[in-house]
Amino acid sequence: MSTSLIIRAPQTSLTDLEPISIETVDGQEVQTILLLGTVSAGQPLAIYEEAEELEIPAAWIRRNTFALRVCGGSMIEDNILDGDIIIIEQRSRAENGETVVARIHGDQATLKKLYVEPDHVRLQPANEAMEPLRLAHEDIEVLGIVRMIVRRT
Repeated sequence: MSTSLIIRAPQTSLTDLEPISIETVDGQEVQTILLLGTVSAGQPLAIYEEAEELEIPAAWIRRNTFALRVCGGSMIEDNILDGDIIIIEQRSRAENGETVVARIHGDQATLKKLYVEPDHVRLQPANEAMEPLRLAHEDIEVLGIVRMIVRRT
């Protein structure tokens, strides 16, 4: 039988993750959020939709919170692995260096760190074996920022 490991992310950095065993959250009030589908942590892909429900501690939920399952290895140096579930706060803006789910060209999405530069937007993987994506400002839309990671072990 598998257990869940919830990894909380600090405000803007995923590099100093704090693992919390599922037993720690037992007894806390939980709230159900939607796991809307799968997002690529690699080359941008169409968002796979597969709505299901996920329960997490209510205290950890902000307004407009949803979840996505990660597919790929572009964020492994930020401790986001293939198969993880990321908890996203839906926002249309992000600060440089925040980990975001971004829509590209209106029909594809990816999980990367965002850097707005004068002549383009750079979507930086957290995997030195992969190259960043550079896009025109008008070709990218921030869908939300990563607030938490849920890993099944």
